[in-house]
Amino acid sequence: MAILRLVNGNDVTVKLSVQDTMAAVSVIAGTEGFVELPTEHGPIHVRPGSIVAVLEGDKERTAGFRAAGG
Repeated sequence: MAILRLVNGNDVTVKLSVQDTMAAVSVIAGTEGFVELPTEHGPIHVRPGSIVAVLEGDKERTAGFRAAGG
């Protein structure tokens, strides 16, 4: 499983490995199109430009970081 960190601060868990997710996103990177990725609740459509990071993780734990504004 991979975790997508989005520009809006949300994380989305997809049912692909990090390598498969990066390959799927790179197909349309640099365009305004959407890529469809599988999740446990059905497919999601994401613009590659809205993805900040692709992290390795699973549904038992989360990966990555959180930023807090003060």
